[in-house]
Amino acid sequence: MRDPAYSLLDANVEWFLVLAHPGHELRAYHFLERVRPSVAVMTDGSGADGTSRVDDSRALLERVGGRPSPVFGFMSDREAYAALMAADPRPFLPLLTTIADVLVRARVRVVVIDAAEGYNPVHDICHWIGRSAVGIARQRGAQIELFELDLVSPPDGSGEGVRVVLDDEAFRRKLEAVASYETLKAEAEAAFARYGRDAFRTEFLRRVYDAMPPAASWRPFYEQVGEERVREGRYGSVLRYRAHVRPVIERLTTRSLVSDADELYPLHE
Repeated sequence: MRDPAYSLLDANVEWFLVLAHPGHELRAYHFLERVRPSVAVMTDGSGADGTSRVDDSRALLERVGGRPSPVFGFMSDREAYAALMAADPRPFLPLLTTIADVLVRARVRVVVIDAAEGYNPVHDICHWIGRSAVGIARQRGAQIELFELDLVSPPDGSGEGVRVVLDDEAFRRKLEAVASYETLKAEAEAAFARYGRDAFRTEFLRRVYDAMPPAASWRPFYEQVGEERVREGRYGSVLRYRAHVRPVIERLTTRSLVSDADELYPLHE
């Protein structure tokens, strides 16, 4: 059965993307062209070298008619990782509450969030911030359809949702957009080498259903990478899901947040 969200592929319907890093929107470039969404980006994408990607994503959104939200490059990647290493949810709370507030005020109908693939902890935190923001907005009366966007897995993912296959002209525009995003050139080439360039002709948004965070015993890929880098002497310690990331997710998904007046304040007020 065709997902009812196909009927919402319209620039007159309010769409909102919640992304961890600038550049993730390239995986849904044709969706951007179709719906011209507002986009929230948690970090500036500066990574280890400190080079922000925010301006590149602003230019991309301007090209397709999208709009940066009040949350756009709110923190550096170093700040996000520092908060996670301290198992401290407080730096993320303004992101959550601002996004929830915007969803209600703008009467957003469709939200797309980064998938939690266990590859990058900031991606996963973004996923749960998006889930929680939608939950808060729904409690306040919003009617929102929620989808996720794979970032590391193959573009033509499995599951229920909205899938589009780009025609030649749309695919050409997407490849041009990827090529113009200079700060992601190496990542784009690695993705093309892994899956083949033509795989990215398909764009897929998977419907998200209510779920709990993974069990504390889960061992994501980023832990394995961290252990290897500690052995190499590049990191001093390993970011752990159980000790560091899961406690933050649990705090961000606590529904009692909506009554916590000391911490619930939107950034734009």
